[in-house]
Amino acid sequence: MTTTYEVPADWLPRDVSRKPLLLVNAFAFSKSATPPMDQWTHFAKLRPVPWKLVAILLGAALMCVWAFVGVLDLAREEVAAAIPFLILTGGGALFFGGIVVMSVASYNKRTGWPHLHGVGIGESGIALRFTGGDADVPWDAVTAISAVFTNADNLKKANIPVLRVQYADATVDLNTQILGAHPMVIFCALTYYWQNPASRSELGTTVAQQRMDAWLAQVPGGPGCGIR
Repeated sequence: MTTTYEVPADWLPRDVSRKPLLLVNAFAFSKSATPPMDQWTHFAKLRPVPWKLVAILLGAALMCVWAFVGVLDLAREEVAAAIPFLILTGGGALFFGGIVVMSVASYNKRTGWPHLHGVGIGESGIALRFTGGDADVPWDAVTAISAVFTNADNLKKANIPVLRVQYADATVDLNTQILGAHPMVIFCALTYYWQNPASRSELGTTVAQQRMDAWLAQVPGGPGCGIR
């Protein structure tokens, strides 16, 4: 019998990662990071901010600096009258410049050992490693796993495709565009092992890794994973 897990139309953006999950040892997370609760974990690390976006933000920051200097030069003795423009352009330079700095810094924080950020799947449960804090979620605590859009009922806000994991009284939305492994494979792996406790013993082994790699090979053929 084959179970198929499908996702909503347009849930997978064109620029999502096409990589597999990686089987990593908890030893890779040194004392300065919190090791996952399982010795071996199938891990999807977060992707750093794309360089193209960093370049756009840097350009916006430089434009604000140029405008700030230009307004200051034109105002000269009438600086008081130009204060609103100086505040606007100066604030823009600080805002966009700050994002650029944080984006560049995230390259090491997100993808470098031992500060690896992302989501891991192990026999005991789900390991969440993010800037805002770490969480280890036992399988029995999970209440729902779904592929959804944020703000689906509000047309005025951006609809972002996310992989939503609900457990206890918490909800975690994993943005598909920043996951470092194919979101469809992560969704299928989380759903399958959550719904099939008897198969969890294979997690942390090459058996589970081969299963997930087989799902990855199926993805180009459709918006779902056929699982036997």
